[in-house]
Amino acid sequence: MEKIIIVAHGSYKKDADNLEEFTKALAVNLKMNPEDVKYAYLQYGNPSIEEILSECIKEKTKKIIIHPLFLFSGFHVNSSIPEIIEKFRKNYPNIEIQYTKPLSLHEKLIDIVKERIEEIKASK
Repeated sequence: MEKIIIVAHGSYKKDADNLEEFTKALAVNLKMNPEDVKYAYLQYGNPSIEEILSECIKEKTKKIIIHPLFLFSGFHVNSSIPEIIEKFRKNYPNIEIQYTKPLSLHEKLIDIVKERIEEIKASK
């Protein structure tokens, strides 16, 4: 069984932590069961990465793919999240945990920013 975890930073503002709808839409797009695409927050929000990884382990997950929903490879992407992953890898060596690159300079992300800019220009 495979699970995907989308990780965002989290915010003090409760209404800013809204990954639930995003992960539901992603599950549909990936043709996966919505319960198999989870979300977690690095700071301030709930659930935490540790809580979701523990939940996946209780669900007898064999493979976990973690995607950092961050624009660039800063401290959290390069250190904070990998440290959490390594702790779980050491404690659960029979579970495969993979870690994707952040969004970064992906061509489609550039297209989305271009689209947002064009939307605002068209509205004037």
